[in-house]
Amino acid sequence: MSSRSFLTVSFVAVIGAALTGCQGVTPDLAPPASGRGLIFASTFAPVGVQSWSRPTWQVGDQFVMLRGEHMRGLFSVLAIQDHAYVVDVGNGRRVHRDLDLGSFGEWSAETGQPLRLMSPVDVRYHWPLWVGKQWQCEFVDRAGTDQAVVMSASYEVEALDCVTVAAGVYDTLRIRRTLRLVGTGDQYLTRTQMIWFAPNPGIEVRQLLGDTMIELAEYRPK
Repeated sequence: MSSRSFLTVSFVAVIGAALTGCQGVTPDLAPPASGRGLIFASTFAPVGVQSWSRPTWQVGDQFVMLRGEHMRGLFSVLAIQDHAYVVDVGNGRRVHRDLDLGSFGEWSAETGQPLRLMSPVDVRYHWPLWVGKQWQCEFVDRAGTDQAVVMSASYEVEALDCVTVAAGVYDTLRIRRTLRLVGTGDQYLTRTQMIWFAPNPGIEVRQLLGDTMIELAEYRPK
């Protein structure tokens, strides 16, 4: 698998991997330029339940992820621009994540041109987090000249898990991400992704995409 495929299904977790088998989607109407963004989010944590606030990444932070126990990918936080983290993911590509760690898409490192856009944003996290929290967002996914599609992503913090990965042992929040194509009825399968987010140090240390596990191999804070 190419390094581009690695970044698509790991750090960015954009829709290309989630739409395997859905190529050639042709909605009855052209998709809007942007989705509705955040649609719903649990407002208040129940009394007595622990919650976690938004983390902060630093320029110079690096993450090494291991996909399927063999494929390694290095991700480096290069800058904070326009209220977004710019992360180099190798192979001439950079991803942008907002300060809440939502996904905007990926850009060419050479030209600065967008290669894939999530508009307005895939709200991967809605702070603060607590066990039982739920939220939902809608965005338009557009990759180059491919047909843009409207996606709905639902999230739920299911439990606290202690996980062991190559980088160490972490207390994590297990988050279920459910992805659906909007406006296509039941023609296409719903996709589910599991994310294990470690509030300390504030990164994803494990993801399960289909039948493939992606885990943190090294964390190199600035």
